[in-house]
Amino acid sequence: MTRTVSTPVPTSTPGRWAGLTPKHRDQLLHLLVDALGLAAAGAANDDARRVLGGLAAVSPGAVAVPWTDLRLAAPQAATALSTLIHAWDFDDTHDEAVVHTAAVVVPAALAALATAPAPGERVLDGLATGVQLLSRLARLTGPRHGVIRTAGLGALAAAATAATVWGLDEAATGDALGLCLGAALAPSTRQAVVDGSVAKRLQPGLAAAHGLTAASLARAGVAGPAGWLGGTFGVLPGSDLTLSDLLAGPAELDAVALKPYPACRYTHAALAAAEQLHARRPGADTVRRIVAHLPAGPAYELVARPWQDRGTPLVDVQFSLPWQLAALWVTGRYDLGTLRRDLGRADVAAAAALVEVRQDLPESAVMSGARVELETTDGVHDVAEAAMPGAGAARPDRDAVDRKLLGCLEVAAVPDARAAADRLWQLAADLPGLDAAGAAAAVTDRTGPA
Repeated sequence: MTRTVSTPVPTSTPGRWAGLTPKHRDQLLHLLVDALGLAAAGAANDDARRVLGGLAAVSPGAVAVPWTDLRLAAPQAATALSTLIHAWDFDDTHDEAVVHTAAVVVPAALAALATAPAPGERVLDGLATGVQLLSRLARLTGPRHGVIRTAGLGALAAAATAATVWGLDEAATGDALGLCLGAALAPSTRQAVVDGSVAKRLQPGLAAAHGLTAASLARAGVAGPAGWLGGTFGVLPGSDLTLSDLLAGPAELDAVALKPYPACRYTHAALAAAEQLHARRPGADTVRRIVAHLPAGPAYELVARPWQDRGTPLVDVQFSLPWQLAALWVTGRYDLGTLRRDLGRADVAAAAALVEVRQDLPESAVMSGARVELETTDGVHDVAEAAMPGAGAARPDRDAVDRKLLGCLEVAAVPDARAAADRLWQLAADLPGLDAAGAAAAVTDRTGPA
């Protein structure tokens, strides 16, 4: 038995395309284009390639993985695409819920579309639902010891995304969410960051696979625990909230930032401040000391540690503010090219020893501003401050998203990056009006192998 729509989740919410304002529609489409561009760049990442090879060995199937010639079973196709999106840690972050949304919801939506084609607007409904649910749940659960909330709540968001794309009713969607409890809020996901493990890059994709599977089971009539949300052992024990409440306004898209740097989001305000200083005083040979001031608290501890190569260079540098600031002064930049060319450089490691990070700003578990001081060998002292870039008034416009997109496509060595970027923007523009066959074909045609 395949379940169909009877009582839909209400449509006048941020969890539906029809309920989004024009501003929020643009934000959702930018998120989609950003994710697909990042997936192209991810195909050039060695760790991601190994992940895709492992998935291909055990789960061949019919669902195409964008930018590759792989076809996998739907859950593993979702894991593969998520890994590509998250490979460079360049994907979006919700600055208050502290989750990566696109690495969960885009793979779930596209795998659901490939499994059972749906109109383009319903794909966008799925994306909107997933972003809203993941962000809202992460806000409500708050920080928990050992939990990375993208991994801990991603399965539920992926399940809601797929259920929406497939047109499941509210009861069936609740079953899908209930079937995800076994993958919810594991208190050891943060160990991957502590150890610098590339498992961090896999966690959103494994959550997406679990959620997609749960939605498929619910679609076939399998019931999940009714108390998945407020039950004794639910996600929010004792809560009287409902699924509709989670999908109600305000739109969580407003706090979703498209990253300007391929690094842990907690380093971004300090990087933005450091770029101001570097523009004024760029000489690495004149640096006596750099002091970065970050918020107190455990959230920022992971990026504040003195630089240490722990054997996983890419992850190590992306969670090391000292290395990132050193790379800025030594190489003149910190971007995807830095991660592809400059890992292992002795001069950057030596410069990182000149960087001190002090957690002496007010404690914060969300994304906050930073201050950076520069002392030069000739006695100059300069200071710059920056808010967290990429969201709010600093949200990138289409031109900025396009520049990032082109950079990702160039890293992927996609022939004619400009034309490929234009195809992705056209996909975003066309998707709301495409029928089921057209939506599935458009995604496949415009994200084919590089």
